[in-house]
Amino acid sequence: MYAKFCSIEILSSYIKEVSVGDLLTVQALVTNPLDWQHFYEKISSIREGERTDFMVVTAEGDRLQGSGDVVEMERWSSRGQWGFRIKIRVKKQKSLTDRRTRAPKPAVKPAIEVTAKPAAVATAPEVSVEDVARFKELLKGSLAMDISA
Repeated sequence: MYAKFCSIEILSSYIKEVSVGDLLTVQALVTNPLDWQHFYEKISSIREGERTDFMVVTAEGDRLQGSGDVVEMERWSSRGQWGFRIKIRVKKQKSLTDRRTRAPKPAVKPAIEVTAKPAAVATAPEVSVEDVARFKELLKGSLAMDISA
């Protein structure tokens, strides 16, 4: 999993929850104080109502890009662990998976169009019993031909 929004990149080791719908919710948990200091500086600059672009890669590997407004920003600390949750109201989104399933493939047109022109139809000549008998007589001496009578 991966998330990027408001100039913050969050790797899968920090992400604890991602939910996508009308609201995009990303919750992260940080145990290293130095990492928390890095996140805290960036989180402190985020204001509710601020517009942001985002990109999320889910655990299934689906990639979702879009933009929206920050609805809620929450941060906490408890017993040597720090965390934060950001909720973004999705305005526009584009999912590569949706594009693959929604867009029908265009019909392939031939490079050269062939127009039908009236042509004389050739008919096969009729073969009579005598013709077959003559053919058998012709091949009688051949070793490759074994026709039963």
